Formats: sequence, C-alpha cells, structure tokens
Amino acid sequence: MSLGSHVERLPRTPVADAGQRPELVGRARQLREITALLGQGSADSRALLLSGEPGVGKSALLGEVARGMSGAGARVLSAVGVRFESELAYAGLHQLLLPLNDRIGRLEDTHRRVLRSALGYGGDPMPDSLQVSHAVLFLLRQAATERPVFLVVDDLGCFDRASSAVLGFVARRPAGSRIGLLAACRSGAETFFDRAGFTEYELPPLDRDAAVELLGARFPGLTGPARDRVLAQAQGNPLALVELPAALGGPQRDAPADLHDVLPLSPRLRSRHASRVARLPAESRRLLLLLALDDTGDPGVLRAGLRAGSDDPKALTALSAVESDRLITFDDTSRRFVFRHPLMRAAVVEASTLTERCQAHRTLAEIRAQAPERRAWHLGRATLVPDERVAALLEEAGHRAARRGDAAAAVATFTRAAELSPRPGDRGRRLTRAAYLAADATGELRAASELLDRARHADPDLTGSLTAATRVLLLLNGGDGDIDMAHRLLVEAIETGSHGYDAGDDALIETLHVLQLVCWSAGRDALWKPFHAALDRLKPAAPPLLAACLDRLTEPRDVSWDAVRRGRRGGHVRRHIDALMHLCLRDFPAGRWEEAETLAAEGLTICEERQYPFFSWYFEYHQALLAAVRGQFEESRSTADRITQWAVPRGVLAAAGFADHARVLAELGAGDDECAYRHAVAISPAGRLAPHAPYTLWVCMDLVEAAVHTRRTAEAEAHVRALREAGVAALSPRLALLVAGSAALVAPDDDAVGCFEQALAVPGAQDWPFDLARIRLAYGERLRRMRFVTEARTQLEAAAAVFERLGARPWADRATGELRATRRSRTGAKHGSVTLTGQEQEIAVLAASGLTNKQIGERLHLSPRTVGSHLYQLFPKLGIASRAGLRDALASLPGGNAF
Repeated sequence: MSLGSHVERLPRTPVADAGQRPELVGRARQLREITALLGQGSADSRALLLSGEPGVGKSALLGEVARGMSGAGARVLSAVGVRFESELAYAGLHQLLLPLNDRIGRLEDTHRRVLRSALGYGGDPMPDSLQVSHAVLFLLRQAATERPVFLVVDDLGCFDRASSAVLGFVARRPAGSRIGLLAACRSGAETFFDRAGFTEYELPPLDRDAAVELLGARFPGLTGPARDRVLAQAQGNPLALVELPAALGGPQRDAPADLHDVLPLSPRLRSRHASRVARLPAESRRLLLLLALDDTGDPGVLRAGLRAGSDDPKALTALSAVESDRLITFDDTSRRFVFRHPLMRAAVVEASTLTERCQAHRTLAEIRAQAPERRAWHLGRATLVPDERVAALLEEAGHRAARRGDAAAAVATFTRAAELSPRPGDRGRRLTRAAYLAADATGELRAASELLDRARHADPDLTGSLTAATRVLLLLNGGDGDIDMAHRLLVEAIETGSHGYDAGDDALIETLHVLQLVCWSAGRDALWKPFHAALDRLKPAAPPLLAACLDRLTEPRDVSWDAVRRGRRGGHVRRHIDALMHLCLRDFPAGRWEEAETLAAEGLTICEERQYPFFSWYFEYHQALLAAVRGQFEESRSTADRITQWAVPRGVLAAAGFADHARVLAELGAGDDECAYRHAVAISPAGRLAPHAPYTLWVCMDLVEAAVHTRRTAEAEAHVRALREAGVAALSPRLALLVAGSAALVAPDDDAVGCFEQALAVPGAQDWPFDLARIRLAYGERLRRMRFVTEARTQLEAAAAVFERLGARPWADRATGELRATRRSRTGAKHGSVTLTGQEQEIAVLAASGLTNKQIGERLHLSPRTVGSHLYQLFPKLGIASRAGLRDALASLPGGNAF
C-alpha cells in the first residue's frame, strides 16, 4: 500500500499524551516504534504486521494503537480471527465491515451486490475474489474521504483464506487512499495472508524492570522468593506474569520452600499449552521432562538422557518430534537448548506423573554426579520418604548456596533437607538454619517465623545461638522490638551456649555478626563489652572478617556495582541492601549526588518490598543529607526528625546520630551556626571521639567550623587536638582531608595560609569535591579578612564553581557573596560624600537580608556587640533611622543595587 506524500495521512498515535494503561507496563518504546512505522510515507509504511509469542501482549498493544488512532480522528475497523471460523469464506471480512453496513446499502448496484453476496446478505452466487477485493477497496476509500480508516486485525493466523486475500489486496493498493492496516499473529504461525513486501515487527517480552512493575501492581503481596520464581518462569511474558501467581496457593505465595520444580499453570495457561505436549510420543515427553527439570539447556543432558545411541531410530524419532513441533530450539550463541515459549517448561512438568518426575530426577542426579548441589537437589526431589543420606547431601548443598549468595535456593534446600530428616533434632536444626536465612538474607519474615515455629515443633528442646539470632532479626524487622531486648537475647544465647567458643562454629559466628549489628545500631559503648569478651574467647582466633568489620565502618568499603546487580537479580537481599548502603556512603562525599539519590530511593524500595524496615532509616538519612546540601532545609529537617522519632524509642541511637549529621549540614547551609554546633556536639562532644561510632569522624570538620563561627575557639582547638592524638588522618584519605581542613580553621592568621595550603595538598583531595570546596571557601574567607583580596578571589571562584556543579546552592550563594565582598573591599562605597568601609558595606547587606546581629557575627566572625556598633554608625551615614531603610539606601549607592 502506498500513501505517497499526500497531506491527507493517517494521524499519528498520540502515545505520549495517552499514557500507559496498566496492561501496557513497559511498552512505551514499542508504542513509539510502531507509531513511527505506521507514520512513514514509504510504499509499505501503512501496513504493519505485529508478531510475537502467545501471551506477549500483542492484543493489548493493538488495542492501545487503535485507541490512539481513534482519538486522533481515524475510523477504526477491527476484527479478531476465530479458529472455528477459519474455513468460512469472508467470516473475517464480515467482522471488519460490520460498522459500514449502512454505507454498503448506499453503494452503486455492482459493488453493493458483490459485497452483500460475499457477506451472506443476498441470495446471489458467491462472487469472484477479485470482485470482492475491488468492492471492499472502493467502500473503504469512500469512507476515507470523510476521515482516515484504520484496519486492526488480531490473530491473523485464524483469519479465513478469502478475507486474508482481500486484506492483502487492499493493503497493496496505490497511494492516497488514507487506509492503514495493523495486524497481529503468533511468531512463526502459518497464515493465509501473503506477508511478502510487508514490514513485520517482532514484539519482545518485557524487560525485568517492567516485569517487576507489572507483577508488583497486580500482586503487591507476593513474597520475594515467590516473586523471583514467577519472574524467572515467565521470562517477561505478560500473560504468564498475571496468570502464574493466580495459580499459587497461600503457602506457596508466602513460603519459598514450598515451591515445586516449576510453578503450576492456571487453567487458562494449561489449556493453551498442555495440549501441545500431550500429543507428543512418550519418548519425546521423557526427553522434554529431563530438559524441563534440569533447566540449564545443556545438550549433554539430552545426550545422556537418550536410552540408546544417537543412531537409535526411536531416539532420533523422539528428537525429531520435539523439534518439528517447535517446542524447543537450539541457541547457537549460548549453545543451549531453550523452550520456545517460557511456559512450555511448566506445561511439560504438569503433563507428567509423579512417578515420571521422580525417575527423571534420579536420572538427572546421575547425570549431575560432578555437580554436588544439583545432584543433591535432584536426589531430594526424587526421594519421597525420610532419608538421612540425602538430607545430609542437601544440607551441604544449602551451605554451598548460602556461601555463594543464593539465599532463596539455600532456604529451599535446607527446608527440603529438614523434610527428609528422620531425627527430630536434625530436622529442627535444619529448619532453624532455613529460618535464619529467610530472616537475615531474604527478608521474608512470615516465612522465617513459620519455619522457626516448625523447628520448635520438630524439636521442642531446641535452643542455640542461631535460634536467638533469628528471633532478634524477626524482632528488629518486625518493628516492635527494641535494641536492648535484642542485645539481651543474643548475649544470653552466646554466654549459655554449648559451642565452646569454637571459631569454626558457623552458627556462633553468624550470631556474633548479628550482635555486632545490634551494638553498632545502639550507639552506646557499654553494649560492646559482651561482644569483645566473646571475640577474645574464640578459639583459635576470631575470623578476620568479624574482627576487621569495625575498621571497615570508618569509611565505606570498596563495593562494586556487581554486588548491586547480583542483588537486583534476586539473590541475597541483605547483601543487596549492604551494597547500596556503602555505595551511598561513597557517592555522597565523592560528589555523585544524583547517583546517591537514585540508590537511596532503591534502598528504600527494597526495604519496603522485602521486609527490612530496620534499615530504611539509613537511606532516609542520605535523602536528608542531599536535601540539606541542596538548600531544601525543611525537607531535610523533617526527614531527620522522622528518623529520630523512629530510632529513639527503640534505642537505635546510631540512627539518631546520623540524623543529627543531616541537621548539622542543614543548619550550616542555613547560616545558623549556633544550632549546627548543638547538633554536632550531640553526635560527639568537642574534644572527644566515641570509640564505637565512626560516623562521628565524618562530622569532625562540621563541628570545628560551627565552633569557630560561634567563637568557641577553645572547643574547636580541643577537637582538632583529639583528632590528631587519635591518628584519624591515617585512617583514610578523606579523613586526612577533613583533619587538615579542621586544623586550618583553628590556625591563627600567622599560620593560616600554610595550614590551608597543606589541606589543599592532601593526596587525593580532588576525590572529595564538596569537602575540598568547603575548605577553599573557608580559605578564601580568611584571606579576604587578612586583606589578600586577589588570593581570596582565586579560592572563592574555585569553590563557587564546584558548589554550582554539585548543586550545593547555599554554599554557592555564600561563596558568591564573599566574591562580591572582595570587589567591594577594594574601594569603599560612597553615599553622597560619605564613604562606607568594605566591612560596613558587608554588614549592611547582611542586615538588610534579614539576619540578626548574632547571625551576622557568626558569618563574619565578629561579636554581636561589634556588629551592633557598626550598624549604629551606619544608620546616620546612610540617612536612615532603622534596618527597614537599609535595602533602599543600599540600592541607591553608586554602582548599582547591592542585591
């Protein structure tokens, strides 16, 4: 079909304005591309074939495009192919032209008779196909004179032969017709429609982000592991994403351990896919079942699964039947077999019997003899009665899965090991391990609680440190417990346990990690004593990771994005959160504020979705920091208040300290140095560094700056002394910069230049742009007061440029104000014959902006009495009697408005 360059073109679909319907989550790009293809002016531009696997969303996309065309003024004619009507001539055409029946009656005699006969309205013999095609084209072009006509055909593969021929004829007719066509069919499906010369658009599955969004919108209560299984099995197929969870029972939605080899299919999906499996030969079904239960696509599985050699006619026939029915295909890139549709694997499993599945698992266990985890899992699925040998293999496989970070697999494996355990003690121990991982790694509190209850039921005498650790994690993340209660539970379990302080006891070490988290969160020195006592008693020595963890808290670890990507794919959720926490901590001082903002939002989402409310405050803290440095003071303060209100009643004083850090920056940015100082010493008193609160080191320069600006020189000097005596500068390059900057702030004028230059020369100082720019700002302010105006401008300009780039608006304004002051200090401002000194001019400007004498003094390092004295002398010079007249008086000064 050709539309040429005529201006009477079909309207473009208003995708951007229409918005996305719920069923079209993640399809914005495809809508834009389809619209662009339909809007081109080439010969085949207005006929587009949309293909894709069943359930991928072709019908929904057709409907959205049709709504867009209709909204833009086109007449939309639609039809859906129906399989049982595919042998009825012109059945599809009858659907398509139904809205134009009144027009058919007004056609000239020849076209009217042809169409009425073809559509079954008249008694004349069935007309020739070419006559029908010409009549339909004439009818459509007549209708298109009033407004464009857009034909939408769904399930083209079920359209009858006669209607398909007419569609092809209409679609290929000359330009200027203002008739467009969009048709959809299953990928690879045979149709009567001649596709030659037409553009075909393959609709892909949803990407993971869109699949997560769709699943969250339709099933917000689905637990993490169950959600991950649905995502893995659906592989982005929208129909599967909304049908698979609907087929899950309550236990399967809540407890990851209860999920089977594949998720069950809903009746709708079963009827759609199971029939293709049922008609295969038994040997074909057996081979497919091996591939489905192995789920790797490894060709070796298929080869090993054959009952005879590759030249066995029966085996070759089985493979041929599977390939000819297009159920699987071989991916040349990955060198793996893949099911052509994501739900076919589930259909294969559902079509099998329990006996067939057990036999397949036994075969796979033999094939996977060199892969301990896979072998154990297949043996576990093939075993239907308690068997300690298999249970022990599964337990070891669970430990392997946990060590590599696949927490969901570990939980399921430990749970299956417990189910096959003959002895109650073993069953309880293995269920406790599963419960701990569910609480610590996956955040599935309901599943963890149920697993722990099952462990107690299996072994009523069950005690131990891991049980206590699990209870504490449930207590903290449940939101009702407090730090002191959690601390008591852990310390009692450790001190009364039968572990003998063996450093090789995994349960003891994991419990100590939980105790460490509790102590750090408490922010109180006294709670650390039992932890250090236990660490000293470990034999032969404490694991390096546990002993060194406190040192790593001083500065963020070198966490790669790979850790975040692994977490996003659904493995160890706690590691995902931990990686996000450290990346936020690294990004903020490094000036990557937009990235930090994105990561903090992701962290909050993970905490909410995966039941980790205990860690939400940390990401809120970063949001409060970012709001503070950007000048969004009220937002920062309210977020900090929310953190404190949550933390203090629960005894999480570390969170309250972090909130104070955000408050310090907000008040420094707002110019309230007195308030900033109060919040800084609430974190760490001047001259004292809390031994178990490394975050106190991050605010060391903030405290010193606030102390200097509020004329607390002794306190500022005491804090710098404490930093030096503790050797803080040796802990990290950033802390070296903060200590050097703090020392420069308290240095007397005679030593100031040398101290500031030393700070600027700290190796790697450029890696911390916000901190470095603040030091340059303070350096520039000191140089200006010392009358080194040119040198001051150099530092202030460099600082202002960095603040502008970062978006640190309050500090950028402050640096710019200082730059203006350097220009004013060269010559006094005159009012008539009266000259104002540079300092008088600056005090007048600040007073006119609304600052109090105290705030002006803090900003200019003067006493409030000195500020008042200057103002007393200024008023008569400017011819005014009060502050109210300052703005107008300054605006009238030669050289323009000071504002």
